[in-house]
Amino acid sequence: MTDREYEVVIVGAGPVGLALALELGKRGVDVCLVERRRSRLRHPRASGLHVRTMELFRQHGIAEDIRRVGNLPLETWRGFGYMTRINQPDLGAIDLLSDPVQAEQARTASPEQTAWCAQDALEPFLREQLERYPSVTVKLGLRGVGVEQDERGVEVAFVEDDGRQSSIRARYAVGADGGRSAIRQALGVEAPTSVTFGDQLNACFEADLLPFMGDRRYMVWWIINPDTVGGLLVYDGRRRWCYSWAFDPTKESIEDYPPERCADVIRKAIGADELEIKVEGLFPWSIDSAIADQFKVGRVLLVGDAAHRFPPTGGFGMNSGIQDSHNLGWKLHLVLRGLADEGLLDSYAEERRAVAVRNTTQVMHQTEMAAKVGWVMFDPEAIAKIESPEGEQVRQSIIDGIPAQEEQYWTYGQQLGTIYESTAVVGDGTAPEESTIALYHPSAHPGARAPHLWLTGKDGVRTSTIDLLHSRFTLLSTPAGADWVAGARQAAARRGLELATYTIGAEGDFQEEDGDWAKLYGVGPKGAVLVRPDGHVAFRAADGVDDPDRILDDTLATLLGTGV
Repeated sequence: MTDREYEVVIVGAGPVGLALALELGKRGVDVCLVERRRSRLRHPRASGLHVRTMELFRQHGIAEDIRRVGNLPLETWRGFGYMTRINQPDLGAIDLLSDPVQAEQARTASPEQTAWCAQDALEPFLREQLERYPSVTVKLGLRGVGVEQDERGVEVAFVEDDGRQSSIRARYAVGADGGRSAIRQALGVEAPTSVTFGDQLNACFEADLLPFMGDRRYMVWWIINPDTVGGLLVYDGRRRWCYSWAFDPTKESIEDYPPERCADVIRKAIGADELEIKVEGLFPWSIDSAIADQFKVGRVLLVGDAAHRFPPTGGFGMNSGIQDSHNLGWKLHLVLRGLADEGLLDSYAEERRAVAVRNTTQVMHQTEMAAKVGWVMFDPEAIAKIESPEGEQVRQSIIDGIPAQEEQYWTYGQQLGTIYESTAVVGDGTAPEESTIALYHPSAHPGARAPHLWLTGKDGVRTSTIDLLHSRFTLLSTPAGADWVAGARQAAARRGLELATYTIGAEGDFQEEDGDWAKLYGVGPKGAVLVRPDGHVAFRAADGVDDPDRILDDTLATLLGTGV
């Protein structure tokens, strides 16, 4: 049977699908979010939430709630350690906030910071948030198996728990159904897989490990010993953990790892033969990457792992997917409301695929670098003697390799420095100052995330520019740029767009708390920037012009693809 028609059907209610449903729900879009699982996620995967992702959750008013749900404060759980076994001294460690340059960047680059929240805790929390939006319908127990489309819309086929077939019709469909996406496969879109660095088993388990940790609080514990090489991941900081280690699927399978054998492997990682361990589940995966050839086919779009898949190095999987949803949500809304041409959706594919390519390059490089500290490609003969007196040189080589790992953990430049190039950005003829992987160079170059700066309003309330820049177009200008404000309001009203305007500086709507807004944003005494609903700069004018209304109207026509 075919359900009633929705505006958007989202296949997959992991963090990425949920994030898109939140984005569309707050805009009143009629959404059907469909998920095959009825129960809680059995194998928590991701837990690290990048600073940019937390900015997006901040805009929903839930950033602090997510920190509470995760219950792993960054002030305590902020390091990554390397050791032979957990009950042994460290070979070395990386502390995210020990470098004063990085600590200062964390303080000044954003109103938010990195957070930790295991995926099996994040998902139910985000689903609860959807209850705020009556335009979002959630359906569980439906597995997407195919999609067809015509000039009016799409029809997604599902198989229910009991084997019955059904379908849902919508104007647009979004595949958020993971790396083995049935929606992507139904579209015939290829996602070529990179070279595989190896295969891993993740064992989720319960145990009391705190007595073995002393005063160390690492989010990942890298274990290198003759019995096992892997990584211990923290889920709740108390009893729930995951240990990931290498296995060869050509020689063995997960059936060869019953709970007691898994517990045995974990005990060897801990260094405690009698430790009580309750294994909850086992999850196999490959260390590789893949990017879909297309992120958009007609009325069907791909987000998250359905569009791109990375190794876990740096935590870009879930975070990139949530940011895909943030990029796509406002564009779908404007197209559905007739305020933008459907071509605006092409800019989603342009922008986010370029990000996926860049992320893949960096993550694969860091995966190769991990071999220097014992992961993936380390010499088994060297590992065999790492705990013996003869292994001093091996231990030293790992110690020497630890500083080079920092770039997989500290990626502020990669997280915040994205500068989109697409039809939804109007260039200003200048060359952007590019961020590095680690260091973020704040820039309001067209396409860049509009930089954070603390402001104080006329009411004395402190706010960040990030808090002003979401859900709608926003024009920021100096107080002397009143013509830009008037022009923006006229251009937006003519097109029926929701738009906010703020002046920043002495006698403006806001004053800088510390810093120079105009200098940071690269504008002169009468300059302005137009910021998209996703917080990225759409247009920048260094100074005043004779006809700001016409300039901004032409800019919006270009961005929205309306041509008039």
